[in-house]
Amino acid sequence: MPKIILFFCILFFLAGCNTTKLFYNFGDELVSWQLDNYFELTSEQEEWVEKRMRLHLEWHRSVELPRYKNFLIDIQKNAKDGLTMSELDEGFSRFGTKVDRIYERLIPDAAFFLSEISPEQINHLERVMAEENEEMMKRMENQQERLQERHENFWEQMEDWFGEFSISQREQITELQTKWFTESPDPSAERMERRRKSQPQFLALLRSVSKKKELEKWFRQWFLSWEGETNPTRKARIIRNKKRILLIDAILTPEQRLHAVRELDDWVEILEETIENP
Repeated sequence: MPKIILFFCILFFLAGCNTTKLFYNFGDELVSWQLDNYFELTSEQEEWVEKRMRLHLEWHRSVELPRYKNFLIDIQKNAKDGLTMSELDEGFSRFGTKVDRIYERLIPDAAFFLSEISPEQINHLERVMAEENEEMMKRMENQQERLQERHENFWEQMEDWFGEFSISQREQITELQTKWFTESPDPSAERMERRRKSQPQFLALLRSVSKKKELEKWFRQWFLSWEGETNPTRKARIIRNKKRILLIDAILTPEQRLHAVRELDDWVEILEETIENP
């Protein structure tokens, strides 16, 4: 809920070693393809979506990417000697500001798009949502398998960023990880519960409201309830994750922190090249 804005935001944070330029060159078509899956777009809608996305992508490349580059450089400076809670607070706040800017940029177009869709397209969206929910439920059936997948993904990311870990480090981090997975709610179950509550509301909104300004207002209210300080569950999760980051950081060696800093060098270089050579 609602995937239009979320999908745009996910796209805007995708920047891999060999995919960044492809993203900026073909992101408009990718968004159009994704929306077509949900709404079965007309040719006029496809043309409008791609035209608007090209403008948003150019804005993001020229305005936001320099900010991302500076953000990563600041992280490098702070992470060399370990992290503090105040540094994490600042980093999370800056990241949240970046998300806010993207939402504010995209909400007017998302609201306009939704104000123009047909009843048949809303019905198609409802069917796609139901299919996705069914697929999610199937994936949720084997809890042990999903826990193992989370464990493997966790270590894959850790080794990508920090390099090799000693036996002692692995034991300490695995103990923490096992404790966290046991204490934390299942993210898939949480996401499924949110979908079950929000999707009927969203569909009812689309069927009852067709004015762009009303849809914009709803989007902003939804965003604040999901991302804002008024969401106690999200706020508690962020505090919990910050504490976990500091626990992991205390186990890392200077060499492992340097490994992560060097990984960020690659990302900074990618952003610089994308900014200078569109």
